[in-house]
Amino acid sequence: DATDDVPCNIKFVIEGEEETGSANIEKYLKKYKQKFSCDGVIWEFGYVDAKNRPIIGLGMKGLLFVELSVKESIQDAHSSLAVLIKNPAWRLIDAVKTLRDSSGHVLIKDWYKEVTPLSKQDLELIKNEPFDENVFKKEFGIQSFVNNMKGMDAKKALVAGATCNIAGFVSGYIGDGAKTVLPSDALVKIDFRLIPQMDPKKQVTRLKNHLKSKGFGDIKIKIFHGEAAARTNSSDPFVSQVKDAAEKSFGTSILNVSNAGTGPMYSFVDILKSPCISIGSTYMFSKIHSPNEFARVDLLKKTTKCMCLIMENFGKN
Repeated sequence: DATDDVPCNIKFVIEGEEETGSANIEKYLKKYKQKFSCDGVIWEFGYVDAKNRPIIGLGMKGLLFVELSVKESIQDAHSSLAVLIKNPAWRLIDAVKTLRDSSGHVLIKDWYKEVTPLSKQDLELIKNEPFDENVFKKEFGIQSFVNNMKGMDAKKALVAGATCNIAGFVSGYIGDGAKTVLPSDALVKIDFRLIPQMDPKKQVTRLKNHLKSKGFGDIKIKIFHGEAAARTNSSDPFVSQVKDAAEKSFGTSILNVSNAGTGPMYSFVDILKSPCISIGSTYMFSKIHSPNEFARVDLLKKTTKCMCLIMENFGKN
């Protein structure tokens, strides 16, 4: 029905630094905490799965992005001198191999110290969340998951698994053909996905202590970004309001305990002390962060309607 105004007060936060780590959003929210005080936060980030079901995200993982580097000599050398000059690439490889095992478990001391187990309610939601392993594997052209995970283990990993991922490794000659080079330096970029109760600052200290204890104290560490994980309780009344709106607009919906990705959700939850839920129009297989990334117009329309219904439900309650 046509109305003269929206049924509740709406405050917009439009931020352009998300892809580079949202370095200033925490300071911004703290500075204008009173202005942005609210009873609930809707994050337009959200996926729609292969069966056109919106995934209502109740949380996001955190992130710690670091760069490790080694410089051995003042210039590249001929590889025949590898009998005398240490290769920084091997040094870095040896260090990186101490960070996690082949199953994906992070080996840094106390990395999981503060982490609490998933609740029965969370496990039930994860169990009921659809996840087509074959469709997923086909999309990325892979044969198996890390540690050959299947079923519930794979679902739990997406929602609540910490990671240690090599995002990039650079050293020596990487052009076409052969070139017998002994590089002077080596660099690796690593991102750690963090789960609730992991404090990025504590994890940095643990990483530094780990490398030092393993004999790699000479490796230079540069910290790019640290973001804690956030999670909204599925029993919060705001969750049912959003779910009702999504089902009226899309016909169905899925509650997701936590997205596998990262964004500054923690800043909103921690500073504004409000439940934060993500729901949006991004098709799960829209080639995100790849060439030819796209958006579906039909999902944009459904999500627009959904947002209007969320406001309506919130206004009534």
